[in-house]
Amino acid sequence: MFSRIFLIFCAFLPFQFALNPTEEIDLAVVRMIVLLFFAAIVCLAILERKTDVFRKDKMSILIVAFLLLAAISFFFSQDISRSLRKMLFLLSLFPVYFVALFFFSQKENTRKILAALVFGASLAAFVAIVQFAAQFFVGIDSVYAFFAKQASFFLGNSFSKTVLAHPSWLVNSSGITYMRAFAFFPDPHMFSYYMGMLIPFSIALWTTSSSYKKLFFVSSSLLIIADILSFTRGSYVALISGCLMALPFATKHAAKRLIFAATFLSILFFAIPHSPISQRFASSFNPDEGSNTERMNNWQQALSIIVANPMGIGIGNYSLAINPNVAYRTPIYAHNLYLDIAAELGVAAVAIFIAILYLTFSNFIKAGKENALFVAGISSMTIFAVHSLVETPLYSVHVLTLFLIIAAFAAASQKYEKTADN
Repeated sequence: MFSRIFLIFCAFLPFQFALNPTEEIDLAVVRMIVLLFFAAIVCLAILERKTDVFRKDKMSILIVAFLLLAAISFFFSQDISRSLRKMLFLLSLFPVYFVALFFFSQKENTRKILAALVFGASLAAFVAIVQFAAQFFVGIDSVYAFFAKQASFFLGNSFSKTVLAHPSWLVNSSGITYMRAFAFFPDPHMFSYYMGMLIPFSIALWTTSSSYKKLFFVSSSLLIIADILSFTRGSYVALISGCLMALPFATKHAAKRLIFAATFLSILFFAIPHSPISQRFASSFNPDEGSNTERMNNWQQALSIIVANPMGIGIGNYSLAINPNVAYRTPIYAHNLYLDIAAELGVAAVAIFIAILYLTFSNFIKAGKENALFVAGISSMTIFAVHSLVETPLYSVHVLTLFLIIAAFAAASQKYEKTADN
């Protein structure tokens, strides 16, 4: 029963909604579900005296160390209330790692969990593609107004106001304004993160399945198309990087598919003349382009904060360091996950986070070159790591939860290998 509920949770993740216990507090329902799952597993472990439910593996130790450093950053916080809200956010989602590890430890659940994640993402991708296409039939203003009305349900009253006040839903390419694909995510950037990280697993399930092969092919196609229509340049670079990173670890048959995919994406992004997608991608390398200039300024600001405060300025306090009068929800970030963590939590915390990424890569590589699902894990983490050079998903209920689930899969893969060796 628990396994089936977790599968529903994985499929439901892209469509989660928010509750509002107060006017200023948005409580994503996923956060409550994670805590309930965690409490249920702890009770199960106590009642059945299962001492191996929470294993002391390297990944778990690193995750706990990261949370401890986040807590220590309170000592350097200018606004404790902001730090407390961000810390509660992390504490409500990080237990999903231990929940997922519990279910991944049963090897027969692996494909089911990954399939559930892909299935849910495919539904979100379909919604996003319909949303993108609708602007050409009913008008961009009508589609924008419709999704703006839904925002308060999926994001919460307070957060939705911030999203609508600082919108990233539109993009201008060659003088034409398009509405980007994002479904019910707060912005196209987090949407593209989610799609991109699951594309490798959808392809792996498609190539290795004896049944539902056509369904996984459709899922892969939907995820790729939706990711491209998000017009997220960081995602484009990350997708190509993910294809190339997986090449040395793939079988010859899979390597041919990866080379084809990387070539196709490169042609799409580089070669098609006057395409809004290729022009959007080309602007990534223009230092004079507005958002690129702004990002470089953000990075310089973050580096200056890190040099002056190597122990961090306190979780949730980055925006205050930039503007002391800014409101809590104003989206001010370094637009680089590693710089954001170093600035708020300190240099030691970003070192721990990089160690988590390295260990995830290492576990997937050790799990075996011949297994497509582990190769997909290498590609997925590459997409996350590269995309994080220009975005910050640490406080995204969608992306952080997915990242922790995949990290749990990487940790469980070592148990699979030990079992196989025995």
